[in-house]
Amino acid sequence: MIAQPAQKADQDAHACIPAYYSYLQAMTAQSHGAVRECLQQAIQRTPDNATSWALLSLVYLDEMRFRYRLGTPSSAEALALATASAQRAASLAPDNPRVLRAVMLVNFFRGDIDKALAAGTAAYAADPDDVEVAGEYGLRLAMSGKWQSGCELISIALDKNAGPSGYYEAGMAMCAFMRGDIEAAEQWSRISDLDCNPMRHLALLSILGTAGKMGEAKLEQDWLQSHAPALMTNIRQEISLRLQRPADRERFFAGLRAAGVAVDLPSGG
Repeated sequence: MIAQPAQKADQDAHACIPAYYSYLQAMTAQSHGAVRECLQQAIQRTPDNATSWALLSLVYLDEMRFRYRLGTPSSAEALALATASAQRAASLAPDNPRVLRAVMLVNFFRGDIDKALAAGTAAYAADPDDVEVAGEYGLRLAMSGKWQSGCELISIALDKNAGPSGYYEAGMAMCAFMRGDIEAAEQWSRISDLDCNPMRHLALLSILGTAGKMGEAKLEQDWLQSHAPALMTNIRQEISLRLQRPADRERFFAGLRAAGVAVDLPSGG
C-alpha cells in the first residue's frame, strides 16, 4: 500500500513521455500543446513527481527558445514558468540527471552560465552514459565558448542518434563554423532539418555569407523574411541568448553582415 502512490506517480509521468518524444520529432504548435497539457494534468494528479516537473520545464522553455518555430508569443512568462518548474523538480530529486538537465537549460537561457554549467557537470557526472544529457551538456559547453570539449560530446550524441531530428547536426554546424571550417559548417547545416526552423536558416545564412555565396545567402534571407520576419528584427538578442562569448557572436554577425543583413538595426518584434 505504501508503494502505490509512488508507482502511480511513475505511471503518470511515463504516460507523457511518448507524447514528449513525439513532440521533439514534430516540433509543431499542436504537438507542443498536447505534451504541455499532458504534463500539466500529470502534475495535478501527482504533484511530487520530479520527472513530470523537469519535462514541463523543458516544454515551457521551448516556448521561448523555439518561439519562431512554434509560433509562441514573445514573453518573459515562459522562462519564469520553466524556472519555477525546474526548481520544483530539483527540490524533489536534486541528483537526478534529467532534472539537472532542466536546471542547466533554464539557467543557460537566464544568462547564469556558471550555474548552468555546474548543473550540466553534475548531470554528466551522475550518468555519463545518458546520451541526451551528455549531448545537451555539450551544446551548452560549446555555446559558452568551450568549443573543443563541448563539440566532442555533441559528436558522441550525434553518433548515437540522440535528440530531435537535426538537433545535433545544427550543433556540429556551429562547431565547424567556429573552428573556421566553413565547408563542413555548410554541409552540417544543410542536413540539420532546416524545414520550418528559422534559427537554423539564420545559421546557414551566416555561414553562406562567410563563404561569399551571395546567391544562396539571398535565398536564405528571402526565406527568413517570409517565414520569420520578427526574427530578422531581433537577431542580436536571439544570438546573444545562445552564444555567450562576444567573439563568437561577432563571428556569427560578421557572416550575416557579409550576406547583406543589417544586424545592427535597433531590435523590435
